[in-house]
Amino acid sequence: MVAPASNCRPIPVRLGVFAILGLMLSACSGPVFEREETRPCPPVRMEATTVDLTRFRPGPGRDLTDVVLEAELTGYQGECQYDDDEQSVRVDLVLAFSASLGPAATERQQAFEYYVAIPRFYPDPRGKQVFESTIVFPENTNRVRYVGEELSIEVPLGADGAAAEVPVYIGFQLTPEQIEYNRAHATGSR
Repeated sequence: MVAPASNCRPIPVRLGVFAILGLMLSACSGPVFEREETRPCPPVRMEATTVDLTRFRPGPGRDLTDVVLEAELTGYQGECQYDDDEQSVRVDLVLAFSASLGPAATERQQAFEYYVAIPRFYPDPRGKQVFESTIVFPENTNRVRYVGEELSIEVPLGADGAAAEVPVYIGFQLTPEQIEYNRAHATGSR
């Protein structure tokens, strides 16, 4: 005996219902239910007097022939992620530098220090962290650009739970003499 045609139709309908349910359930795991962060990241500022580094060879000379290294903090890219449980925000930065060997350089590898500071927390150790980096100049190359110095810092949040009022400053860790040199030569005004 041949089954009536009406008995064969519910199978495709049931498969169609399951397909629609599957699509609906898969939508629940997508961005429909994810909360997109709307709070701003802390503002990151490059301190004008510390974005340039001029290192001279030891001694009193301070002209062009005495320069060992000139470097500039040229920019950064970053993002942040809030941690409401810890009441903090993690700031991830990728810094960019350019550097030139001067006539007084005797080595192709040059180390320098840079800082990340959060003045709100000074003099607490959270107020300033100093990092060291090294640039190696290839043979026959006296100027390089370097992008990729990665760092992460935790910024404690205030009572309001926002980071927009907690600026983060970055720059070279300079000696008082280097800062005075920058001020006298109007560096960092870009």
